[in-house]
Amino acid sequence: MDLSGWPKAWAAVTLLLCLSTACGDDMKSRTGPIDPLAYPWLRGKKIFLDPGHGVSPVKDLFRTGPGGITEAEVNLKVSVILTAMLKQAGAEVTQSRDGRRDVPLDDRIKKAQKFKPDLLVSIHHNGTVRRMDGVNYPCVLVWGSDLVRPASFDAARLLLDEFHRMMDERGSVMSDFAVFPETGTRILRETRYLCPGILGEGGFFSDPDHARRLADPVYHRREAEAYFAAIAEYFKRGLPTATVTISSFLDNSGPVKNLVTDRSPLIVIKTESGAENVRVDRRSLRVTLNDVPVRAVPVTDGIFRIDYGKELYPGAQRLRFSFKNARHQHSMIYRAGFNLEVKKGDYDRLVTEGLSHIRRRYRVADGIRMLKGALSMEVTGPGADALLWHIARGYALLGDRENARYHYSRIFYFYPESPYRKRLPHALRDYRYPVEYLGKELPVSYDPEIAQMP
Repeated sequence: MDLSGWPKAWAAVTLLLCLSTACGDDMKSRTGPIDPLAYPWLRGKKIFLDPGHGVSPVKDLFRTGPGGITEAEVNLKVSVILTAMLKQAGAEVTQSRDGRRDVPLDDRIKKAQKFKPDLLVSIHHNGTVRRMDGVNYPCVLVWGSDLVRPASFDAARLLLDEFHRMMDERGSVMSDFAVFPETGTRILRETRYLCPGILGEGGFFSDPDHARRLADPVYHRREAEAYFAAIAEYFKRGLPTATVTISSFLDNSGPVKNLVTDRSPLIVIKTESGAENVRVDRRSLRVTLNDVPVRAVPVTDGIFRIDYGKELYPGAQRLRFSFKNARHQHSMIYRAGFNLEVKKGDYDRLVTEGLSHIRRRYRVADGIRMLKGALSMEVTGPGADALLWHIARGYALLGDRENARYHYSRIFYFYPESPYRKRLPHALRDYRYPVEYLGKELPVSYDPEIAQMP
């Protein structure tokens, strides 16, 4: 059965039920139903809802609970009501499925990527083989960790708070790697550079008591309200965003993307708090250039000039940064890249000077950036492992143990025939290979007028 016509009718029915029916002793009620029109800041926000699973030709016995309730149907009913509420508030909403039939994950991901939402919310309910034990609690999953997906964790904590309002049982926010250790969930993994994303587990359909609640249309409305309240609070606090500009012309006419010839361009990050009358917390801005910390000098409110020293070095340049607004809401991790023109002899010069800086322990940060520039030109070259070795040594000299370990690990896992491999500590020799979170890519824009900034 196609449920695409449900949203308005279902929302109206459940609203009347909420007004006329007591919500039951086992459900914590708000002071009254949510009025979506009271949340004007949701207008224009793009939200992608993913009601998990769906009805397939082969019955999924695991996702069928007591009394015949199925997770897929409850997920959809909550999503349909939530969609109607968000649209009434003025948000632009797309669902990964609006009918009972299952939609392949790849199709859901493509639909989300095409929609380009501000927030992705996947709606699920949990299950367990311990059905006889009455296991029931909420949880919210986020891809990766709070260090690489801080904006997602902000949204997840708000949703968990709302789950706790309606359930006695306590849950937690956790990484989806706790469930899928190697990859995390596919819907969150494949959209990790798209927008903040969360996966809600609103209790266990396998628990007999909770299954009875999940069969109640009034409870569907209550759960949809919990999602709505969390989403509304998230956007009220603001989702910080940024743009990156450079004073040098970006040449994209050749084989190299964003080619820059000026070795001392002005680079500017313009930040936005994401909420009216809310400032960016300038002290929270953390910026690296090729994984070496650089200063962000405030120019005016929310605008920062990057102080990288006297000049940039030939090769690939990657700016990476994140920040918070005054309401303690995190931005995503952002990255922006360009390439400084490489001339004959640059590779050898960078290697020679970079090694000299690190060996002499003089201007070590510059030495790392020089060697990284050289490495970006020849990652498959016979000397790539040696460059990684000295880059790792440079980080160790700076006291940056995490980056030192990461670059040593790259030698062990990615250059198995390297002579440096034998010199690595045994602590690095396991099955956990290093994976780097790059961040959401931002375009770099050319603006010659910023050259006049102080």
